[in-house]
Amino acid sequence: MEKNRRTISLDTKTDEYIQAYMEEHHFRFPGEAIMDICQKHQETKEKEWSLQYISEVVSNNLHQVLKDELTKIRLGANSADKNTQILIEYMNGLFFHHGFDGLMTTDLQELDSTKVAKEAVEKRIANQRQKRIDWEESKGKQPSHRWMYIKIALNI
Repeated sequence: MEKNRRTISLDTKTDEYIQAYMEEHHFRFPGEAIMDICQKHQETKEKEWSLQYISEVVSNNLHQVLKDELTKIRLGANSADKNTQILIEYMNGLFFHHGFDGLMTTDLQELDSTKVAKEAVEKRIANQRQKRIDWEESKGKQPSHRWMYIKIALNI
């Protein structure tokens, strides 16, 4: 390693620090202590940069994944909300047309047509989930076992 000679002036506090550093690390000369301090400073800076870079990359990737997933959830919720609003309008029209004043809830009595409608909706949802699972598996993602439990519960 090539060494360069320098004449430097230090304030008292810095000089005392270098002397204490020399004693602590068993250096014979102030130049050795200064080189060690500089080397450690440089290593710390490189580690800091790499940690900052890694955290930034991870943060950006996580942000993108969450954004994609939240977009899917938002679209699904919007679709469900739209369908619910359509059903509310439909039911309001039926109640108006037939002049119903009261309301019979499914807790009190569930009609066969309501049971059929529920089964059709559950089957449609299960089929859509299965299509998504199949698509994810074809893209190399691991299958989600929780949907298997849903399929078993729905007897599909």
